[in-house]
Amino acid sequence: MKREIIKQYVATLKEDGELDYIFPLLLERMGYRVLMTPKQSKGQPQYGRDIVALKKIKGVTTLYHFELKGFAAKDITDRTLNEPDGIIESLRASKYTDYTDYSIPGLNTFPKNYVFVHNGSAEPNALNTLNGFVKIEFPDENFSRWDLDILTAHFSEYLYDETLLVNEESYRLFKKALVLLDAEGNDYSDIVKLVDLQIAKMETTPKGNRRRQLNFFATLRLIASMVYYYSKESDNLYPAKYCIDTIVLKTWAWILRNKYEKKDSVVKHFNSLVLLQVQIYEEYINKILRFANFNKGLYSFEGSDIEYIFYPLRCYDFLGDLIYYYNLLEAYGLGDEHASCIRMRALKDIIRNNPACTNPLLDTHSIPIKMVFKYMAFHETCQDDVECLGRFLLNTVLNLCSRYNKQKMWPEMSGNRLALAKSLYEKSDDYCSESSLLILDMFELIAYMGMSHLYPEFKKKVDESGVNLQVVYPIQSQYDIETCLFEHRLNDEVAVETNIKLPETFEDFKKAYKKKYTSIKYRTDAVNYVFLRVLAHKYYETDFFPDYLDRTFCKD
Repeated sequence: MKREIIKQYVATLKEDGELDYIFPLLLERMGYRVLMTPKQSKGQPQYGRDIVALKKIKGVTTLYHFELKGFAAKDITDRTLNEPDGIIESLRASKYTDYTDYSIPGLNTFPKNYVFVHNGSAEPNALNTLNGFVKIEFPDENFSRWDLDILTAHFSEYLYDETLLVNEESYRLFKKALVLLDAEGNDYSDIVKLVDLQIAKMETTPKGNRRRQLNFFATLRLIASMVYYYSKESDNLYPAKYCIDTIVLKTWAWILRNKYEKKDSVVKHFNSLVLLQVQIYEEYINKILRFANFNKGLYSFEGSDIEYIFYPLRCYDFLGDLIYYYNLLEAYGLGDEHASCIRMRALKDIIRNNPACTNPLLDTHSIPIKMVFKYMAFHETCQDDVECLGRFLLNTVLNLCSRYNKQKMWPEMSGNRLALAKSLYEKSDDYCSESSLLILDMFELIAYMGMSHLYPEFKKKVDESGVNLQVVYPIQSQYDIETCLFEHRLNDEVAVETNIKLPETFEDFKKAYKKKYTSIKYRTDAVNYVFLRVLAHKYYETDFFPDYLDRTFCKD
């Protein structure tokens, strides 16, 4: 079973960005000194050499040229042998092009070995052709081929048997997570426990142990990749998205706790996890976008009355994912001004075509609401953008008031979805809406937009209900707030100001309403990972701190 899991994982690796990322890690663990990787030669001809490495064989230093083929070219067929930049062309170029490194005396006098690496198999006829080619071009018997079976054996022996799969608890959780991946009601707690266990093992490892760090990141990559693979198999990418979010956040917390955020060797491996996250989000978002921007595209027409709850929950979850995906793309410079316009148009279409995008049922829906507001406010380029944002706020306020009028319920304060479901027809005893952070956020957003006409009636309804308006502040003096933010939902680490009274008029609100707050100087921001903070708030449902939008209503 262990070997089969690794084999399935290796078979799914694409050549660009996956196989050529993890294969050098394998070589280092096997005792090779890697001189050149595909990343170092990106943008220039590689002449058949994906990876160049040195290793002593029986006391003799040998120069190795590794040629990697994966994804569509991973199997040896007549097509992959003979196509342009195919196997034969690449191997011939590898043999007849010298690798030069003047820092290594006598490098070109070392014996040379050529290794063709592919995470697939070979068709019998094509293999006969390849063997004939090798007999002619490599008469010194300095050629070898590592196929899927050999790669699986190497990965098992040198990477994963020492990390993920050597620990029985990790292996048990891994199997359980994969078996239950698409099970109804799965909360994916096994994935969280599995990731936590890998990080806990690293906490007992002495700092600077490069070998264990390589294994650690390779293990995380394996977990994410296998969950991604089986998620695609079951045609449900949500588990893959949840898994990579968990890994990225908890790994960044580990990096901050150990002060590795400026250590290139660690950040390089962390970036590979984030890039995998980009890939997963791209597939997840685009799959949903195919129907989300149609009329009520996020509505389940096969649903029962409970869809009155599921539809808004689905809308806000997707809005949060969509805005985070946009943040990811911008952070990595993916897309130009034209792409930005397309993103804004898609966002507006979703909001306009899905009425539930303006019907918050949980107080924590303030998080995606503020994410949408900030994105649209900072990216608006035309009057239509402004009007869409204004309508988004207007309809949200109207729906809040309408629901209170009909059911005497504001959004559920604690994010308790079960209590919300129980309150479909009549308010459950478990449903808590006597306090609210979201409502006060809405008054702030109204003030940002200058929508003075909404203030009096909304205030009247809030005052009539007696709802306790609140603001959350992180307790900076007692906790490492930044690290905690990426590890769990903040509860003990925050303080709540309660019983906030609204000024009588809109103008008074704009002038008098202030929150005393000193902004945190994030180490995460200093290394250009601001988007990770947004992910942390979204994932753990930790309310944004007072200065998320800007400091208009804050004072030191």
